[in-house]
Amino acid sequence: MKQNKKITIFLVFLSGFLFGALMFSLNKIFNTPYAYAEPVSTNSQAASSDEDNYFKYFKMFNESYLIIKREFYEKNALTSKTLIYGAIKGMLESLDDPYTTFMDPSVSKEFSIDVTGSFGGLGIQIDIRDGWLTVIAPMEDTPAWRAGIKPGDKVIEIEGVSTKGITVKEAIDKLRGKIGTKVTITVAREGISEPFKVTLRREEIKLRTVKTDTINYGKKKIAYIKLLEFSMPTAEEFKKQLSSSLEKHPDGLIVDLRNNPGGLLNVVTICANFFIDEGLIVYTRGRLPENNQDYRAKPEEAFVPKDLPMVVLINQGSASASEIFAGAMKDTGRAVIVGMKSFGKGSVQKTYVFPQDGSTIKYTVAKYFTPSGALIDKIGLMPDVEEKIWYETLNEEEKNSLIKMQNTNFIKEFLTENPSYTEEKLQDFRKELISKGYTISEKSLLFLIKNKKSENQIPPVYDLEFDNQLKKSLDVLESYNQYKKPFKVYNEAK
Repeated sequence: MKQNKKITIFLVFLSGFLFGALMFSLNKIFNTPYAYAEPVSTNSQAASSDEDNYFKYFKMFNESYLIIKREFYEKNALTSKTLIYGAIKGMLESLDDPYTTFMDPSVSKEFSIDVTGSFGGLGIQIDIRDGWLTVIAPMEDTPAWRAGIKPGDKVIEIEGVSTKGITVKEAIDKLRGKIGTKVTITVAREGISEPFKVTLRREEIKLRTVKTDTINYGKKKIAYIKLLEFSMPTAEEFKKQLSSSLEKHPDGLIVDLRNNPGGLLNVVTICANFFIDEGLIVYTRGRLPENNQDYRAKPEEAFVPKDLPMVVLINQGSASASEIFAGAMKDTGRAVIVGMKSFGKGSVQKTYVFPQDGSTIKYTVAKYFTPSGALIDKIGLMPDVEEKIWYETLNEEEKNSLIKMQNTNFIKEFLTENPSYTEEKLQDFRKELISKGYTISEKSLLFLIKNKKSENQIPPVYDLEFDNQLKKSLDVLESYNQYKKPFKVYNEAK
């Protein structure tokens, strides 16, 4: 009896000691110079209630940890690292914010590489769609692009391991690796009954974030600049290409931000400053004053003439930093915005790297606002002149036919037999396809033929044949006085 009492006292003491040790460790973590505390509430009852809840629920967490460590069947899975990592991930996921995430040391390293504009990998932009790792787009002249990886392809396996339920960061960690090494992926493509394997050799991927050309449209010479993202090298390259374009004395300028997913806040403000010489470019507002910041134009950084007609092209793939740039140009009247409503990602994240092992949490601290005070997050930016890309005007039946056609050999066989086809041959081919159940217009068919001819070539900077949004931008510049707005300066945040 006395022995049992001693054991009970010892267990109570041990539990108290472990709880105290854990509390001490968390206190050390939560009181680092990078952690932030809520301002003390003036409502003592509310503060007391919150404190009571904290200790109540933290005790539940501690008890869960001890119970699982003691009794869970798979002992090998019970490392402190696994349990604490899982707890942190669960805590962040409960906030229901896709931009607030936990990254283990290896993924954290890849995240830091991702924003520099240079890395070793395959050259594909990926996301999770319907629970599967899905290709958004292959980057031109990269291993994935040369292997014929297409938008919409589902990567169902990496080195024979299923990707069902994988996160984007986990996938990046598996796909990237030492330059020169190989990785085999299994791809499922719509229209092809059986998945197929592709082996790719990793290369150093250098992102070319700025592309330029000159478009001769009627009697006018238009400078065209496409920004693929706002990574670290973008500002310097953009400035260089802008200066070169201005030396040719263009009649107008188009900045194309379609499918630009964003990037770094400081980079986009530098880029926008080239066009605006005073006032707000963007501002952020969060719960804490330290996350409130006004980004203002510096007169000495602006060099593009204010009277140069300008169009900014956006679509549903323009997000984050792209929306900051377009929003600043729209609000100030510096440019006319053409295209489709943007994505609507207007939040600001910070990162904290744990000194214990290099893990990182990325978390949302503020929302950003355009100079006029417009919130874009989950709303998007509306263009001044709305213009859908031709593909979006097709009915569902023809869209499905296009997707199915891309995964057949019909186009290849037609071009093999008719390298220099006539209009009559084209129409006969279209009728044949319709008879096989493919609803397809002449324009869609020409689009597929052109894609097949150029699938192993680096695409041109622009293509007016199928880009009606770009054509609309040129029309706007042609009649710029009809669309332009007075220039406005916003000095105070709303």
